[in-house]
Amino acid sequence: MTEALVKDLIEEAQNTRQARRLAVREFRPRRAVAGFAAALLVAAAGGAAAIELLAAALGSGVHPVPGVEALADGLRGRGWHDPEILLWTGSITVFGLAFLLAALPGRLRGVPLAGSDPRQAGAIGRAALRRSLADAALTVPGIETARVRGLGLVRRGVVVRAATRYRNPANLEELIHDAVDARLDRIEPMHRPRVGVRLRWRRD
Repeated sequence: MTEALVKDLIEEAQNTRQARRLAVREFRPRRAVAGFAAALLVAAAGGAAAIELLAAALGSGVHPVPGVEALADGLRGRGWHDPEILLWTGSITVFGLAFLLAALPGRLRGVPLAGSDPRQAGAIGRAALRRSLADAALTVPGIETARVRGLGLVRRGVVVRAATRYRNPANLEELIHDAVDARLDRIEPMHRPRVGVRLRWRRD
């Protein structure tokens, strides 16, 4: 009995991890073209450098890679502080960084939902999730307006900004927090965001 229960728990944990990997793989832009181009460029540059280093190690006075000899002649006699050298090196560095950043996997499209089936993956849009949480805050008696911010590139949690006409709000902030938590329990996002509440008094 105990052994079967442990096996079930282990299998459920494995299925949950597989479901998370599937959701990330399905909802993250792959940028395959940029990644392939970046890998090809790095491989070509590395191959050319390896050929040149091998030729130099063998004592060959000839540059086997086309164009390297002309480049070496142009750079010969120039110092690192030469304005043209600084301009070219800076441009190449910026271009390389931009190229590599473009090849990195993109931001997840939406918020993945929790699940234990490794064959299925679901997600909800960030704007839809914010609207749903704001709607949950509005279900609290005495709340007139509610807006939800967050789930961006920098802010991983959400902040509920609500307004009430009650001069003495008492435990309204706690009630809003509980309502939003209950809505998150129903939606079940894969990575549950932290919830903050900002309550202000609204005049009539």
